[in-house]
Amino acid sequence: MTTPLVVVIVLNWNNLSDTLECVESVRCSDYGNLAVWVVDNGSDEDPTLELSAKYPGVPVLRNARNLGYAGGNNVGVRSAIDRGAAYILLLNNDAVLARDCVRRLVEAAQANPRIGMATPTVFHYDRRSEVYWDGGVVDWKSGDVRHDSSNLPAEGGLVRSEWLNGCSLFVRVSAIREIGLLDERYFLYFEDADWSVRAGRRGWTNAVISEARAWHKVNASSGGFANPVMRFYFFRNRCLFSTRHSPPRGRFQWKARYLWSMWCAYVRVRDDRESRRVFLSVLASLVSGSTGPYVGTSTTQRVVHALDVVLAGTLKVAAVVKRLLPRTKTSRS
Repeated sequence: MTTPLVVVIVLNWNNLSDTLECVESVRCSDYGNLAVWVVDNGSDEDPTLELSAKYPGVPVLRNARNLGYAGGNNVGVRSAIDRGAAYILLLNNDAVLARDCVRRLVEAAQANPRIGMATPTVFHYDRRSEVYWDGGVVDWKSGDVRHDSSNLPAEGGLVRSEWLNGCSLFVRVSAIREIGLLDERYFLYFEDADWSVRAGRRGWTNAVISEARAWHKVNASSGGFANPVMRFYFFRNRCLFSTRHSPPRGRFQWKARYLWSMWCAYVRVRDDRESRRVFLSVLASLVSGSTGPYVGTSTTQRVVHALDVVLAGTLKVAAVVKRLLPRTKTSRS
């Protein structure tokens, strides 16, 4: 019996050292019918020469600009489908695979033809035995997606997850043909949740294959929430995701909670002008209907600036009033 072709797509953006380590881990795989491609997402320096010198058989697909996680991976996904791949593994360049990871993913998918998407169990790179991801749930009350496998159904080394994390995402090509590509409106964050929820609602199983293992340098590429731009994508895309997928019942309450969480986040960063304006840019983006990368027109920037001046001034006045109130009460007593 022929083994199905798996194409591993590694997305690189200004982080060649991690990409080289990632590619090396894939090349050490014990699965035979395997190809690894690097998609460069408009890095400042073209990595093609260095990659080709070290790994002559690894193609490099270079995008002229940064298309985000979804857009960059979609370039590779389209090419892999044209190449005749049966499965595609989207692999963050700051992740590495166990030697038997791909084989275990393929074996599970071949044994269960309704598995549309799957991940390995993912551990922290610098804390090798500490789990980063082994399944997750969607909190439709807040619109958040959480790493939490405690109450997920599990049987025979397979965990049925409500959504799947995208750092090492194994996808059946026939499922992609049915549900479509990654949604490029997100640019970064929540596109993996969107894709896997779409698959689940079409009857495909989202699975975590417990015995397959990978390790992830969490936030090595993006900087995580310490980066204000990442906070923009998280808050905006949480709204896009929930607006598209949350149950109609209770949607008004969800939107009220979302706006309240945005206000609380704005108040928490009231002393950091850049962070304040990120949250206002989220609101401007949602009102205007703009999606994709974090860019704003001059008109949007002027609106954000004006709103920030008014709200920041209001918070300062409120803080002064709050300090004066106890004194007023004391003098009256």
